[in-house]
Parts: sequence; structure tokens; C-alpha cells
Amino acid sequence: MLPFPFSSTTAVLLTLLIGVCFGFVLERAGFGNARILAAQFYLHNMRVLKVMFTAIVTAMLLVFLSSSLGLMDFQRVWVPPTYFWPGIIGGLILGVGFIVGGYCPGTSLVAMSTLKIDGLWFVLGVLFGMLVFGQTAPVFWDFFNTSGFMGRLTIPELLGVDAGWVVLGVVAMAVGAFWAAEQAERIFSGGNPPDRPTPRGRVLRRAAVASAIGIAAVTLVIGQPGIERRIAWAEPSLNHRLEKREIFIDAAELLGLMHNNQIPKRLVDVRSETDFNVFHLLDAENLPPEKLDQAWTATVKPEDIVIVMSNDERLAAEAWKRLAVLPNINAYVLAGGLNRWLDIYQQGLANVPGPESPSAGGEETLRYRFPAALGDRYTFSRPTRDLIAERPFTTKVRTLKPVRAAGGGCG
Repeated sequence: MLPFPFSSTTAVLLTLLIGVCFGFVLERAGFGNARILAAQFYLHNMRVLKVMFTAIVTAMLLVFLSSSLGLMDFQRVWVPPTYFWPGIIGGLILGVGFIVGGYCPGTSLVAMSTLKIDGLWFVLGVLFGMLVFGQTAPVFWDFFNTSGFMGRLTIPELLGVDAGWVVLGVVAMAVGAFWAAEQAERIFSGGNPPDRPTPRGRVLRRAAVASAIGIAAVTLVIGQPGIERRIAWAEPSLNHRLEKREIFIDAAELLGLMHNNQIPKRLVDVRSETDFNVFHLLDAENLPPEKLDQAWTATVKPEDIVIVMSNDERLAAEAWKRLAVLPNINAYVLAGGLNRWLDIYQQGLANVPGPESPSAGGEETLRYRFPAALGDRYTFSRPTRDLIAERPFTTKVRTLKPVRAAGGGCG
């Protein structure tokens, strides 16, 4: 989740270390014993619920508190996409297997590592199930990959509330679940619960509950950062990139992208609707900067090249900042804006400066007049390919995924 510059070897070793530590914790919690795991379903030993819920709540509190404080960008945390119906059916199958076999896939590996025979047989069963699944997957491929697809979905997004409310609600639910679990243990264990807390343990439990509620309350009060707060946190680095002109691309490079149908692109025009209707580039979409939010960026694929433009550069640079703080957005700014584009491709002016030179005008007005508001129906809204070679430029756009060269046939 955090941008540590690990090499591939270090990442593998770190992953191995985390896996060993995770397995050690599971074994110490008793999760390598099928009797303890199965007891969950008979309600006389609720250790599984307590341990797993504690881990989930702890991770949730740390993640969203760090996000509120700006220490971590939650939008850059990978959340598995939601497939509603496959998730329901897969959960039922896993639950039945858990009850019958006494393990889940992870705890079966812990049991096998401690030389338990039932753990070994469960792992062999899991491997056999993987083989069967792989061989039969084409039969239900469409259902598995499309049914109930909801994308990257979280509970705060589903409910339309700040994550702090959900965090506080989950903490309250966890406290209620722990209390209910202990009541169930007393009833179904014949008055002899397996994990009777000591006086010190009761104090630690109360302290943990108070800490969890306090962290949840702080998370709620601070709130999750919106785009404006993210921009404020990243302002120095964003301004540095703008000053270095590393994200400004030449009009000729944009024209080359427009003629390359192998590169997916989104041309974003952030000018007023009036200027957009008078003239805009072919395939451009008119969006004011405030519309460049997570709802719009959810429609942008990681391989898309996003080019932001305005009459000059000021509005486009402000809009670019909104995109730069969001994950998986590969965005650039048209150097000099549409005024410079028109200097080159409408007026045919020589010695028009390149992208290393800032726009001369900052008032963001369209310097040219048009006989009619024809939008992209002017020929210079997408000039011919042969004009690309007439203006040399340094390529700045970098694709996030390999792209085939333009052309066809067998070449």
C-alpha cells in the first residue's frame, strides 16, 4: 500500500516474511486446530470471530485514520472488484467446506506446517478443487467474470457517507458481536467458557474498546480527504512538476496521438461551454474542473492518456492537479493551450514556442474569432497527419501499458 522502492527480490523476501509471521500468529491463536475452528459453528468457542474481527477492526482503524491524516492515500489501496453473485456463491461453498473440513485454505496450510494429517488432506483437497475449477471454468466463465459486477466498491461509497461513520459503526458492531459471542459461549459451553478473561485481561479489553472508539471518533471528526485536501498536501510536488514543465506536451505530439488509434486517449477541455461550442478539438469532451472527480475518473482506464486543455494553460494546470492526486490517471497538459494550437494549425505561424515555454497569456480568453460556432467541424480541429513531421518535438507522453505500433497487416 505504501510506495516503498523495493526491488523484486526484496519484495519477494518481504512477502515471505509477512506470510511466515501471519502463519505464526494464526498458530498461536489456535487456528491450526480443526476442533477450535469448528467450534465456532457450534457456538461454544467463538475465538475465530474474536481474533478475525479484532484483526479486521485494527486494520480498518489504522487505514482510515492514516488516510484522514494524509499519511496514506486510500484511493491508491487496491480493493478487489465486487462481483456480487459469484461472491455470494463462492462464500457459501467456502462456508460449507469450512464446516465439513474444519479448515479454511489459510488455516489448513498452518495445520499442515505443524504436521497435522487432517491439515495435509485438506490442502490436497484444496489443490484438487483448484484443478477441477480450472478445468471447468469455461462453462461458467461469463457468470464468474460479469455477473453482479460493481467495480471497486466500498461501504462508504455504497451508502454515500464519509468513511468515518462506517468506521464508527463497524467498531460498535464489533463490540456488540464480542459481547454476544461471550454470551453464546457461556450458554453453549455449559457455563465453562474456554477463554475466561483474567482481571488484567478485562482491563486491557476495556482499554482496547475505548481506544477503538476514540480512533473512530477522531477519524469521523477529521473526515476522509477530498480532492482539495489531497491537492493541498501534494502542492509542493505538483508545483515542482509544473515548474519543470514535465507534463506539458507540444501541439504536434497531441496531433500525433490523435492520429494514433492504437493509443486510447481522453481529450478534456475545461473551458466554458461557450468557448467549447465555438471551437474544440475533435473527440474532446467539455468538463469544468470540478467535474473531474472520482465519478468521472472511474470511467478512465489505466492505459488511457488524458490530455487537459484550456485557452491558455492556467485552467488546464489547475484541472491537471485534480487528476494528478487520483490513482491510475496518466494526465498531461496541452502546452500553450488552444491559442497556441490555433497559432500553429490555423494561422500556420512559424517560430511558435515549444512546451518548455509557458503560455504568454494568463487571462484564459480565446484570442481568435470564428465566423460561426462550429465546434470540431473546422479542419484544424484535427489537422492531417502530414503536419506532424513539420514541427519537431520531444516526446513526453509515457504509456502505462505496452501499445502496438500504429499500422496494420503482418508488420
